[in-house]
Amino acid sequence: MAERECPMWRFCRTLGNKWGNRIFEKLVQTEEMGFNELLRATKANPRTLSLKLKALEENSLVKKRILEKERPIRVLYSLTEKGRQAKQVRDYISTWADKWK
Repeated sequence: MAERECPMWRFCRTLGNKWGNRIFEKLVQTEEMGFNELLRATKANPRTLSLKLKALEENSLVKKRILEKERPIRVLYSLTEKGRQAKQVRDYISTWADKWK
């Protein structure tokens, strides 16, 4: 039987890195952002941004919406309900960590 990954470790691995946290923070501040908007806001390179957005999607923290009727086609990213709840967890952990530095 495979050992189940610790949920806290998965949370920290996903949001506890430079790019995951920057992307997450930008999406917390705005309801929805396009790929190029996130690229400018985070200063990530396109490959890094793509990989991190994919990881956030795989963890159901971010969802993407494709606007196929627009030319060029636009892809918009926003937090899922799970992502919005993760913000509350992250804020609590940040407060706790600041208190016990």
